[in-house]
Amino acid sequence: MWEGDGYELMSTPKKYNPLIIAEAKKLARSLLTFFWKPFPWQKKALEIVRKKNTTAIICCNKNGKTCFGANTVISWALGYEPWQRVDKDDPDALEVGGKYYRRSSLGIAPPVNIIIVGEDWKLHLGRTIVPELKKWAPEGWYETKKNEQGVEYLWTWNNKSTFTIMCYTQDDDLFEGFRAQGAWEDEPPEKKKHQALSRGLLLDGGKTLMTLTPLKEAWILDDIVLSGRKDIGVIDGLMLTDNPMLYGGEIKILKDAGFTDERIEDYFNLLFYDDFLKKTYVTDKGHKAENFLLNNIPVEKQEEIYKLKILKFIKDIEPVDVPPRVFGQFKHLVGRVLKSFDMSIHSIKPFIVPTKWPVTAMIDWHPGTPQAISYWAVDERDIHYCIGEVWRNMSSGEIADDIIRKKIAGWRIEDVYIDPLAKGDTAYLKNMVGTDVQSSFNIIYDKLSEHGISLTVATKDKDSGIENIREWLRGVNGLATCYIFNNCERHFYEVMRWVIDENTGKPSKESDDHFMENWYRYTLTGTKYSEYQITPLSENTLGESSSPITSAWMGV
Repeated sequence: MWEGDGYELMSTPKKYNPLIIAEAKKLARSLLTFFWKPFPWQKKALEIVRKKNTTAIICCNKNGKTCFGANTVISWALGYEPWQRVDKDDPDALEVGGKYYRRSSLGIAPPVNIIIVGEDWKLHLGRTIVPELKKWAPEGWYETKKNEQGVEYLWTWNNKSTFTIMCYTQDDDLFEGFRAQGAWEDEPPEKKKHQALSRGLLLDGGKTLMTLTPLKEAWILDDIVLSGRKDIGVIDGLMLTDNPMLYGGEIKILKDAGFTDERIEDYFNLLFYDDFLKKTYVTDKGHKAENFLLNNIPVEKQEEIYKLKILKFIKDIEPVDVPPRVFGQFKHLVGRVLKSFDMSIHSIKPFIVPTKWPVTAMIDWHPGTPQAISYWAVDERDIHYCIGEVWRNMSSGEIADDIIRKKIAGWRIEDVYIDPLAKGDTAYLKNMVGTDVQSSFNIIYDKLSEHGISLTVATKDKDSGIENIREWLRGVNGLATCYIFNNCERHFYEVMRWVIDENTGKPSKESDDHFMENWYRYTLTGTKYSEYQITPLSENTLGESSSPITSAWMGV
């Protein structure tokens, strides 16, 4: 059986007749898609394709993305997944020749028309896409026609499904006015061509599959990956080690050379990073990693070093291309503040929050811009959940009303924290009693007090707060201790764009970070689960002074 990228046939017991084995292998090669064994990331991606209208696979080089695309569109043309046998009572079962296979992720019965697009006719389409399709497609199940470039651009399947292969260099007009049920865009397309392809799929509810290394077309980052659209699925950040055959082959070479698991880990840390702890990507073209091998492998085995494919790959690419080609990372996001944030882990479906869970509201207050309110709950295990957000222009009274309504509706809100002035300085506010900022604080304070809710100035220790978030994302024994409801779209928008300023080494002041400010400040509140107790609100929760705003500043 072939795995992931189709490297080899699994070994066959020697007791069988060699001639029978040879014939079996020949038959298997002619029906290779029936024997495909997806990598773990490919299995995950197949499920996303099934659920979403558009799926983007953001991937490094040499990770099986073209193999994935080829097998996916072949299954679309056939109407079922040849590699996926199921029981006849499976809800997605389709009978084919007396056997049952899972229906294709396209969800449209053949015949279907599929558009396949690549970067150029000779190298990308002619030498990569078409050979990959022919490698996996069952022999004799289709006919092809060549264009003037000699590329087999039109495929007609026996069941009348078609592949039409196009090139991004063709005129925009050629991408308009067609009707199709599926599109596979391999490598980044221009925005206009992607939009035209999407329009062609509209009438039949077709699907788009994008497989790409993020080297160009920056629009994909905002419009696809970070869009937050519910009809778009994304698999991103796939690096070279997510190819188990490639990675496993490297490990075998190192073990044969006498390396322990610990030394293998040290080697890959040197190969991929200038600083593993800070997660800064390698810039020396593998020089330190190669020296490490030379210093730790006996001379008689050092020729094995030059069999290491990943080392050669990193030696042959420019450091500026390491993020996309090795880590599947958009260059724009190399300096993300929260690199360990993973949508597939930390984004969860909303659920009804138990009334006994403490809920804390965090306000990032801004004069003249939308107000950012986050709602965080904590359960009995001290796992934290962002359960709601508000992002709109609001008066001070409307801010308080939003919090009060949510308490009346059933959330156990007792504490609210506010940034005294976004991007401001608390020392300045101490001397500004009577300003609009102070009166806004008082309006919120007074209204919340009537409902037994305290208002406090949030702590501004950003460095400690960010480290707290990172710790929560990593969690205990691999289990994260914070999650965000997937309807908190503004949180996801900001977390993916929150980046480090290269000059200061601090979070960029140009980033939209309103909810990120709330998040790190929430970690500094020390909120933990406690049993519900009704405690009368003191006359002045912020100090002994009769002016709550003055007491707040005195305590900062």
